[in-house]
Amino acid sequence: MIATLEPKLVAGLQAAAREILETMVFLTPTQVSEVPLTCSMLRAEVTGLLPFTGTRRGTFAVSTTEVLARTIAAKMLMMEPSDLGSFQEAADGFGEVVNMIGGNFKNAWVADGNKMDLSTPQVVHNGGIKVDSDKAGSLRSGIRVVLPEGELLIGVHFEAAT
Repeated sequence: MIATLEPKLVAGLQAAAREILETMVFLTPTQVSEVPLTCSMLRAEVTGLLPFTGTRRGTFAVSTTEVLARTIAAKMLMMEPSDLGSFQEAADGFGEVVNMIGGNFKNAWVADGNKMDLSTPQVVHNGGIKVDSDKAGSLRSGIRVVLPEGELLIGVHFEAAT
């Protein structure tokens, strides 16, 4: 069985998502709840990934629909989704939001006595990603963020401690 984050760190993840979405994207979640992450295979229309190292290595992941990813990117840029030309423009904006949520969660992780160095966000469009959080000693937790425009699944996947 894969372990999950301590409740205070799950609360930190929830607070990070809510704060960034409300203050930087101008979207107010109607619900932010913990959900089990049953596997390390991520498959969605859009998945933003933010690898990290530090006390533990892993990947921060945010998955959603293309429509919501475009909406999030556009709102952050104070535009309409239709004003974004290519999906790449939306991917860049969505990747930055993933980076901000991950950076905000990092504050809770570090406050708990850990270290975390974030890498560069990547956005996968219509694909599947396998992260390394299935081995004994791995740790993963997830939250579902419900917005009027759709849902985000946010997960933190820590590799097995070495």
